[in-house]
Amino acid sequence: MNFAVSPKATKWIVAVCLVLAGAYAAARLAMEWRDPSHPEHPMDDAYMFYRYAMNLRHGLGVSWNPDGVPTYGETSPLWGLAVLLLSYLPLSATHVLMLGSCLCAAAGVAAISWAVARNAKSGFMRSTWRVLPMVALPLLFTHTYLPHALTGMETMLAAGLAGVFTGAAIGWTNGVCRPETVAGIGLLLFLTRPESALAVVVFAALAGLTGMASRGEVARLLCVFLAGILLDLLVCKIYFHTALPLSFYMKGRHAYEGYHLSWRPLTHALEMLGDCSVFLVVLALFIRGPERRLAAICLTPALCTFCYLVTVTQIMGGWGRYYAPYFAFFIVPSLLVLDSRIASPERQPGETGPRERALYLGGAAAAAACVVLLLGFHRVNAALSETERAIEARPFVYDGVACEIKGKDELPVVDRNVRDVAEFFVASLPAGVSIAASEVGYIGVANPAATVIDLEGLNDTPIALHGFNVEELLARRPDVIWMPHPDYTYQRGILMSSPLLLQQYDLFAGAGGYGIAVRKDSPMRAAIMRQMEIFWRRFYAQYPMDDYVARSVRWSGHKYRAVGY
Repeated sequence: MNFAVSPKATKWIVAVCLVLAGAYAAARLAMEWRDPSHPEHPMDDAYMFYRYAMNLRHGLGVSWNPDGVPTYGETSPLWGLAVLLLSYLPLSATHVLMLGSCLCAAAGVAAISWAVARNAKSGFMRSTWRVLPMVALPLLFTHTYLPHALTGMETMLAAGLAGVFTGAAIGWTNGVCRPETVAGIGLLLFLTRPESALAVVVFAALAGLTGMASRGEVARLLCVFLAGILLDLLVCKIYFHTALPLSFYMKGRHAYEGYHLSWRPLTHALEMLGDCSVFLVVLALFIRGPERRLAAICLTPALCTFCYLVTVTQIMGGWGRYYAPYFAFFIVPSLLVLDSRIASPERQPGETGPRERALYLGGAAAAAACVVLLLGFHRVNAALSETERAIEARPFVYDGVACEIKGKDELPVVDRNVRDVAEFFVASLPAGVSIAASEVGYIGVANPAATVIDLEGLNDTPIALHGFNVEELLARRPDVIWMPHPDYTYQRGILMSSPLLLQQYDLFAGAGGYGIAVRKDSPMRAAIMRQMEIFWRRFYAQYPMDDYVARSVRWSGHKYRAVGY
């Protein structure tokens, strides 16, 4: 079959695809950039990185609060460094975080494309620019990749580093990259997503077991990589007095007892694999015997990491956030298998050449993927998700807390609840005020001079290491307590029903969505109450403020299996 496409036409096709992909992505991102009011763009947790960055700029070290006490709340130190550098731009915190995610998302696509081009055999796919549309176009329409270009989290930085690692690691197995270089890239990935250490170790071990790398080189890679991790743990232990991020203690132990919503890790994993369906179809169609080892050393590390992630409490894990960094482990081997089918030592008269074969096979793969999708792949995926939801252990949740108040109606809850509390209440509180809350990112940026006690322990060493205790919290005498999010059913129950709370605080039931308590003997009470009245008039003008001071709180403490989560 003589299917000839000139080099000039090929360049035009690639250029048009890149322009279309870029225009589509830019249009979606521009809408959020102009009006960043979406409650998940950026995520509340992303603002934690900005607060750390500003404290570092002010000479407080890596600390969460103005007291300068070192706090290991940044699970991703490398992303924290990136946010620090971007914070010097004349942009708001929201736009700094969104810009960082956008840039890393674009760099991630480029890194995955580079990984393919670096290890390609055919002349056609040795160009990163030619590979870019093959990577970018499928990712643009996923439920996992593009949304993370807005969240302000480390996800896209990790995705890019995973692409660089995959490209370098495969190059190492081909003898064109030193094991020390691969180990160094693996360390950067570890400093962005700590669980990626498992993927790095498994990749190196499989490369040795399958004969794709010598045992000596595997040993050198692992020695450098593990030495780097041990050095990091030692430095963190000395500086933070804890070797591991505080989130490890909270999420790894399933510390959030009574959390109302299931994080459904298997469902998120299936969604991410569904987003890779086009690449998995290509892999299934074109893989041959020699390439099975390549697929094994790439896919297995990602799947092993997924197995670990199933054990983690994936709060704030929407859009497969914990799995999205590992796209490269699926995309790179898939396109390299396609590249092997394209490559040809020489072209015989009348034979289809590399460029033509690339377009032909690529079109065939895309058509096959479309057929699979039309036949119900996502329907099957949805069925698998429903099955997973049925068999996954449903969490225990606790009865809600009932506050006795004079008011007859509940206060309304608005969509921008966290931002409204931060902008119209917390931001205007006096410097030095102490606030305890579960949603701490945005309020921490809104009032940098406030001491913020993270009730969920992600930025609070005592709570992370020793657990949440009502008496110990009240002994720290926070001026304001913004009650935990209603999903934390157990924590809300034991805190709000504690007799000490109403003895020491005025609890305004439902204020700020979750309830706000003001300490009765706080030296800043007058200033806090003035701002509370301003906040109340803005959002609850038709509800008398005094009618919502809790007289008593009832909580049964009864727990049961969640239904319909």
